[in-house]
Amino acid sequence: MSDPAERFARLTMLLEDIHGLAVEGQRADQPHEHLLVLSSQICNGLQRGTAICAEIDQLCGGSQ
Repeated sequence: MSDPAERFARLTMLLEDIHGLAVEGQRADQPHEHLLVLSSQICNGLQRGTAICAEIDQLCGGSQ
């Protein structure tokens, strides 16, 4: 995929997924083990998001 618009769409989908994980973690009765899983998934998603941002920047001729 070399279209920046497609990458941006992937980024927004990823952010929506991360938001869902964050909302899920806000329940007061979460076991600590589940919070660890959610935290790991959020961190992994943010890392993927950073990579996608760098790809968009590169494809658009930015400086990242």
